[in-house]
Amino acid sequence: MKSIVQLKAATSLSDVAHTIGFKPKSLSYLLYVMPPASRYTKFSIPKSSGGVREIWAPVPQLKLAQSRLSKHLQDCLHDIEAEQVIKQDCVLAHGFKRDLSIATNASNHVGRQWVLNIDLKDFFPSINFGRVRGFFIKNKHFNLHPDTATVLAQIICHDNQLPQGAPTSPVVSNLITGLLDIRLNKLAARSRSTYTRYADDITFSTNLSGFPENLAGPDPDGNWVLASRVHKRIKQSGFLVNSKKTRMQYRRSRQDVTGLTVNSEVGIKRERLKIARAQVDKLVRNGACHAHGEPKQPTSAASLQGQLAHIAWVKGRYVDYSRSDAHWKREPGYVRTYRKFLDYQSFVASPQPTIICEGKTDNIYLRCSINRIATAPANLADKSTPTGLGVRLFQFTDTTSWVQRLNGGTGDIKNFVDWYAERMRVLSATTFGSPVIIVVDNDSGAKKSGLNSLIKTKTKSKSPIDGTHDFYHVGQNLYLVHTPKTAKGGDTMIEDFLPVAVKSQKLKGKTLELDDSKFDPKKNYGKVPLAESIVKRQQEKINFTAFLPLLKRISKAIDHFDKSPFKA
Repeated sequence: MKSIVQLKAATSLSDVAHTIGFKPKSLSYLLYVMPPASRYTKFSIPKSSGGVREIWAPVPQLKLAQSRLSKHLQDCLHDIEAEQVIKQDCVLAHGFKRDLSIATNASNHVGRQWVLNIDLKDFFPSINFGRVRGFFIKNKHFNLHPDTATVLAQIICHDNQLPQGAPTSPVVSNLITGLLDIRLNKLAARSRSTYTRYADDITFSTNLSGFPENLAGPDPDGNWVLASRVHKRIKQSGFLVNSKKTRMQYRRSRQDVTGLTVNSEVGIKRERLKIARAQVDKLVRNGACHAHGEPKQPTSAASLQGQLAHIAWVKGRYVDYSRSDAHWKREPGYVRTYRKFLDYQSFVASPQPTIICEGKTDNIYLRCSINRIATAPANLADKSTPTGLGVRLFQFTDTTSWVQRLNGGTGDIKNFVDWYAERMRVLSATTFGSPVIIVVDNDSGAKKSGLNSLIKTKTKSKSPIDGTHDFYHVGQNLYLVHTPKTAKGGDTMIEDFLPVAVKSQKLKGKTLELDDSKFDPKKNYGKVPLAESIVKRQQEKINFTAFLPLLKRISKAIDHFDKSPFKA
């Protein structure tokens, strides 16, 4: 309970500021000098159910204070639940909590005979300054000093309510709604029903032959209304029910909880899958797509990617797709749709050349060398971008691993090259915005993996693919670049171009060892510490000139593409 103890010890604004790692003078200015109207920016976003939702975005300095306070209160809530030994399957509130989500909320109501959804009216606005301050003073877990509670309420509230858009509003709403959860869960338990809440969305479900009358029942017109005792408990807790959104869902019809279907498993509505697939198809064909039902309202790539990521996360929560299937065609439709989108964005429509390396550390070396070498090729640098690069370094993530089958290593790259033409055929791609350049070490890895042999087959080359050429045009916009050989024609890896003095440095008494067969974890450190702990941190002092020949090879591949018939 360390987090709560810190708050209990606070008796002033200065104490609160120190607790959340903020300067007292800065916090005082935000709360007592800055005009309330200047603390937030108001804007509206459309609701999925119609109408608009007003969002109050705090100014950066206030947002920082609220973010730190939110994290502290999340720690408090976590400590409280840990002390009460509340397991995840016994949690009542799933919204805005660590490791919990709409999916964990919905999973409590899978396969039920009856599912009742209730919506609380004006959820955030109904929690005012007095309720927030009073909670921190009277709650048995907090029991804070009145002055501390006042300062917290001043940080949290705006215009006498919880502002939607403030980082503190979600966790504070969970703290204050805890009493409501306990009261309604008791009613549910007595009726052999399950209760959960996600923000203002309350759900009761049961497998009884008839839905418990002490929770809800149909009126003479067949509309479901809550029992008086449920209304009473909600009103006692300081909330009201939005009766228009009360609905009962039967097993024989589609049941959904917090937007996810729960008839037999937690899933995505079929209409949503169809819409996402149609939007991706339109994006690939036309370079743009529109919001469903809004032909004049374009959908941003970021928004569409968020939808696809959500679908993939929900449908793939319990499936390990990391390396489960060697052939990408055999995967579920939603994975193929997501891949289609990511492939289009990464390899067809990218305005910058995309560089795919063998590992995450290689990106660090290329980024540093392009930024630090004054004579780096002009088509690799762009000072107007945040990174200073004129190219896009492909980032390996969990998503690229199981959706795009790219997680680094020559094995993945070989498969990528092998399937590339087919993946572009799926996209109907004949012209491209920029080239895709694969950069690999010129050592035994490219040979043993079969990558060099595959490139020879793809290019129908009569000469060996051994890295003696600056680049190899595999086809369409795809290129392969090897690290340059040594002066004597020997193999190289990208770390060979770092100064000896850099690779000779010790880390916590350990020395660098890049040969896996000789690596001893007690004595050695490897590629990742070298790149992240030495090169990245000391880049301003390192001479990257030896990388210039490699950069020139990449530059020549870009120049070749710019003159090719595949360029859009």
